[in-house]
Amino acid sequence: MSSDEENEDIPTWKGVPATMICINTFGSTIGAAQVAHAATCNMIRQYLREASSQLIGVCLYGTEGSNTSVFGIKSVEEVFPLSLPNLNNYKKLQSINISSLKQAKELILSDVLWYCNKAFASCNKQLSTRKIIILSRFDTPPSKSDERPTFKRVDDLVTAYIQIKLINVSETEYEINPFYKDFLKEVNREEVNLPKPVWDQKEIKQLMCEEAHRHLAVARITFEIGEGLALGVGIYSLLKSSIQQKKSDLHRDTNAILIGVNKTMKVKIDNDDGMDVDEEEQEPKSVPLLKSETLNYQTYGEEMVEFTDDELKLLKNPFGPPMLKLLGFKPASIICKEKWFIKPGYFLFPIENIIEGSTVAFKAFHKACVEMNKVAICVLCTRVNSRPCIVALSPTTKPLGLNVETGFDVIRLPFVEHVRNIPMYEDDEEVQITTENKSVMKDILKTLCFDYKADVFENPKLQSQYRAIEAIALEEDDVEPFVDTTKPSPDKFRIIKDDLFQQMFAPFGSVAVKKFSSSREGGPESKKAKVEDIDENLLRKRLDTKKVADYTVRQLQDILRSKDIPSLPALTGLKKKDLVELVYTHWK
Repeated sequence: MSSDEENEDIPTWKGVPATMICINTFGSTIGAAQVAHAATCNMIRQYLREASSQLIGVCLYGTEGSNTSVFGIKSVEEVFPLSLPNLNNYKKLQSINISSLKQAKELILSDVLWYCNKAFASCNKQLSTRKIIILSRFDTPPSKSDERPTFKRVDDLVTAYIQIKLINVSETEYEINPFYKDFLKEVNREEVNLPKPVWDQKEIKQLMCEEAHRHLAVARITFEIGEGLALGVGIYSLLKSSIQQKKSDLHRDTNAILIGVNKTMKVKIDNDDGMDVDEEEQEPKSVPLLKSETLNYQTYGEEMVEFTDDELKLLKNPFGPPMLKLLGFKPASIICKEKWFIKPGYFLFPIENIIEGSTVAFKAFHKACVEMNKVAICVLCTRVNSRPCIVALSPTTKPLGLNVETGFDVIRLPFVEHVRNIPMYEDDEEVQITTENKSVMKDILKTLCFDYKADVFENPKLQSQYRAIEAIALEEDDVEPFVDTTKPSPDKFRIIKDDLFQQMFAPFGSVAVKKFSSSREGGPESKKAKVEDIDENLLRKRLDTKKVADYTVRQLQDILRSKDIPSLPALTGLKKKDLVELVYTHWK
């Protein structure tokens, strides 16, 4: 599993991931091809929103006569080659009419695999991972003469560490052809379950995004268990964070991106003639400061301790090259993911192409930790310039519903300086919580319980921003609507007793003050919007002439708030046309 030669060759992590998406348009799969085409458009659109750095290529196979592939393959039509997602590629993919394509006389599956292999080989960028995603129904096998070449292509791709994934696009269950069972067995080198049919575009897009993101390792490093014993492992991030794009300044006339450059300068006084000249008469010059002329220092005890760049790198990472090094074991009961959460964790999985035999040793290590109820404490450094951190390896199975039986949750452990004491305040007045309060709160908790999934909620700020930018870029008249899933549902609260609802969300005990909704119930008058600037005669005139849209959004909101309208929805965020319709509805 480990040797001196393997340890001396430290694995490096370079390159960008690449994915080829292949859509089958042959025979009876034309309906599935249209659904796959729409899902692929949604995926590329999502990549544009995220400004993804992955290389994506799309091709159609099972066609004849178009011959748009640069490699001259008649049965494969290249939509766009491996490249970063951009607006032109998205428009080109969206403009394709699947039903108008001329189908081939027979299905040649080996050609599309050969095309993908050539696309990866001809890419002018260094690739970290290579993946092929095939979208199709799997009831029509390739021609008999093409079965053997197909298996030969699969063997070549798997040997070159190119992953192949199949997505079964179908509306109903059907019998998959035995050829694809053998195909999957050849791809995975073992018996695997056949893919279940999916028909919803969102589910297909989600499957493609999962294949593209979850199988990308953050780092591929060695796991040093002891002297002379090391495993090859991959650090994976199962969750992808949504990052808001940085804004760039453009030149007003040319729309060129303005870039700021910081330069470190020094003031130099030259005397080229060699004559004695007073310092006051010499003109200072600003010249660039070379990197070799700079020093690093740290103030300690009012003294500047200097060190070189090499010493600085050693101070930042005293554990050496990127690796995972075992320190010891602790009982699993000490782990508390909720309290120790500093940053999102990782998932650890073995990789055979770093050190052969890592999978067997990894499974034995996982089994020992489970049986002994232990967690491994390690030092993790994922990059050369990254700071090492202390992590705990907790054995787990099927994280986030993935079909993975063996693996470790990588939990970041806090250092002493990360732990803070919470100030304790003594409350002189004791608050009495009645049994009725407890029962109502239990009802609220039971009513609001739901099965959480990672894709349940979307960031409303990012979604609104993406759709506004897309409408401008794609020259669309209307902005694509979206549902704000973070807003609570009022229907969930209707079964709670009215007289206790307000009390449950206010302080308990004698300090609780009942809030009245209106002055008719003895409470203060409800606040109304200031409408002094709105002329009621003008409002009536515009209502009669159907010109309410002449008001601004702020004026429309003030008009609606000035009248006691029952069950008035939240006005913030509504479009102007919706506000106009509300005015026509409630001001008759």
